[in-house]
Amino acid sequence: MTITKELRFAMDEKGMKVLAPTLIGQTISYWDGDTELKQGLVKAAEVLRGAYGKPFIELEIEEGKTGSKPAPVPPV
Repeated sequence: MTITKELRFAMDEKGMKVLAPTLIGQTISYWDGDTELKQGLVKAAEVLRGAYGKPFIELEIEEGKTGSKPAPVPPV
């Protein structure tokens, strides 16, 4: 099942346009309501503008899927 979520940051549109493509293929965690934390694979990311002209990133997330694994932390 694919869902759509919005990410809003205190950054300009130029920064969001750089960030959005890096999210595709990554696994992210997000809240479904106030009580359930879920994970999903980002399938698409697009920079859009809200009602007052503020930019935000809209994500299409495939629920329950995981993408690239985080890099292992080297021992200290």
